[in-house]
Amino acid sequence: MKAASLGFALALGLVVAAGPVRAQGRSDAAPGKTKDKAAKNGASSSSVSSSSSRASQSGLASPTTATASTSAPAASANAVAYFGSWLDDASMVSPGEAWIGLATGYWRGANNRQIDAPVVSAAVGITPRLQAGGSASFYHFRGEDGLSENGFGSFSFYGKVLIADPMRAPNAIGVAVTPLLELSPGSEAPVGWALPINLEVRRGDVRVYGSAGYFSRGSVFGTIGADIPLTSRVFLNGTFGQSYARAGTHQTSFGIGASMGLTAKTGVFVGLGHTLMPTVMGPGGLSVAGGMSLLLPQPIKP
Repeated sequence: MKAASLGFALALGLVVAAGPVRAQGRSDAAPGKTKDKAAKNGASSSSVSSSSSRASQSGLASPTTATASTSAPAASANAVAYFGSWLDDASMVSPGEAWIGLATGYWRGANNRQIDAPVVSAAVGITPRLQAGGSASFYHFRGEDGLSENGFGSFSFYGKVLIADPMRAPNAIGVAVTPLLELSPGSEAPVGWALPINLEVRRGDVRVYGSAGYFSRGSVFGTIGADIPLTSRVFLNGTFGQSYARAGTHQTSFGIGASMGLTAKTGVFVGLGHTLMPTVMGPGGLSVAGGMSLLLPQPIKP
């Protein structure tokens, strides 16, 4: 399959994260260590990220799907709002193949800033309808009062089950579910889970995909992304998402980026993002992210 277009995400401030060729799996993730002095916005905007796809087998990275990143700095441990989010597609890594993404992101709010580096994501194809993956990140936070903090962010682990293959027929609608576990050491709720449902539609080299679901820490969300070819190797990527916290508030995130295939199995990406927070919780923030992805083929058996 030729190159088409990991994401503006886990998923960085609705920054883009990275995924393979046509990529997948975006998430807006806040850092995992949430302390009272770590941020003053009062909103925990964490999510996870997903990983690669069979659609991405040429290795082109897509800033809207696959790695983790941040949409806002870590919030107070007593935050009443949790905005979990996820963006993925219905494509799969082929059995025996592995996808690896490496990204970095920078988030800046009105008074705080944060760097996520490195952000590492991976996915492995198990069967034609099942893959497993995960992501991890390290954050560097600096607040307006001069407070600096470094540490591991959230860790995510997931399984992806294909229900309907988007490549089974022209104009087919792909469907997949991605049950996942999120670990946030040091936070008020260190363990959480989510159940996103992913849809994907293709029209030639154009892909539109999205996810909707529930996070156990108290969030429902809906996100959508698109990959549009500019050339045979360069793709424009866009994302938009809404997340509603149990407290009755919501967060809006959107981003734009570009990805380019370097070889049949490798790609790079860059993206910009913006997050709008509820007024009572303070301003949102701007973010920028970039990285690369690599698809490792199945070893040749002797």
